Amino acid sequence: MSEALRHRLRARLAKSQRVFVTPGGPEFEAWCREHPGTAVTLVVSARALHELACEPGLPLADLEAVQAYAQQQFAHYFGAASQRFAIAPWRLGDPACAGASALHGLDLDALRSQAAAAGVRVLAVRPAWAQWLAALPAATRAGSGRAVWREGDVAVVVTLDRGRVVGLQSRRITALADLGEAPLAVGTPDSDLTPQPGPGSPQPDFLPRAARSPLAWPLALTGALVLATAAWSAVESHQALALAQGARDRVAQLRPTAAKPAPRRTAAPADNRVATEARALLAMPWEPLLSRVETAGAEAKTIAWLGLDASAGRGELRLEGLTPDKLLALQLAEQLGGTPGWGQVVLSRFANAETGLTGQRFEISARVPTGGGS
Repeated sequence: MSEALRHRLRARLAKSQRVFVTPGGPEFEAWCREHPGTAVTLVVSARALHELACEPGLPLADLEAVQAYAQQQFAHYFGAASQRFAIAPWRLGDPACAGASALHGLDLDALRSQAAAAGVRVLAVRPAWAQWLAALPAATRAGSGRAVWREGDVAVVVTLDRGRVVGLQSRRITALADLGEAPLAVGTPDSDLTPQPGPGSPQPDFLPRAARSPLAWPLALTGALVLATAAWSAVESHQALALAQGARDRVAQLRPTAAKPAPRRTAAPADNRVATEARALLAMPWEPLLSRVETAGAEAKTIAWLGLDASAGRGELRLEGLTPDKLLALQLAEQLGGTPGWGQVVLSRFANAETGLTGQRFEISARVPTGGGS
């Protein structure tokens, strides 16, 4: 398995860590060099952001509408430069309060390229004020007044009305007294940013929403278990072979005058088969295989995956899942069958789910590429 793929698999299983980044992102560049194969949430400095709070009563039904409105507003204030901004909309509550953050001090594509090169998985890219607000005690978040995120002479003033964010403003200050009345809370980059239970708070994220999938974790974990099981089986077979050879040698020493028969290695073919299968599994192109299954399953939103099994020697892949409708399973098999390199994709089993599971259980089998290019 290549070092890059090993880092990516490890990042899928890693616990997320937070990295505070300032304009230019030198902190993240250093992190990628020193921590390959990790998972991170990037917390973006207020110095790299512009903020917008939408006026109440606007017909902004969803995040797409908020983002379109924010792009218009940022274009009005910042002109052509706003075309380079990444926009992270947020919308919360009923009646809804909404707003958006614009990323102007960091190149999001460059950050993601750095992460990909180091095998670092970026889970979210959030404004620091939003990460801090979610870490405040529930009683503070549910109050009314102003919460202030401060980075030196830059402050983001979050106005709360019984827990609803009704105002959001970036300001230059020399002291907190410049803001008037005492704030409900003051946060800095040294504050604890661990989210706390309580009322919902804005969670803008600069990562494209379509790029996030809830199936990434289970599919990566299943693939890792397949590899680990195959490797462990090879180790056990090798140990059993070594024990058998040792026993044969001891018997031969007890009968020195007996004619030595031709050496027989009855366990070797089985051992070789297991070892060959393990090597083939490790060499399989897991990243494109898992990505294809993940993408196809995400498009069929009601599919719930139960398992994945692979035989590298035969080039076979077997997927198990649950669906409320047989037609969805057939459509999924047809969609996977259109993947370059995939063949003989069939819905091989469809039955009622076991007790405790909801829906219909299905199984899809397919011929897929292996590490040997077959």
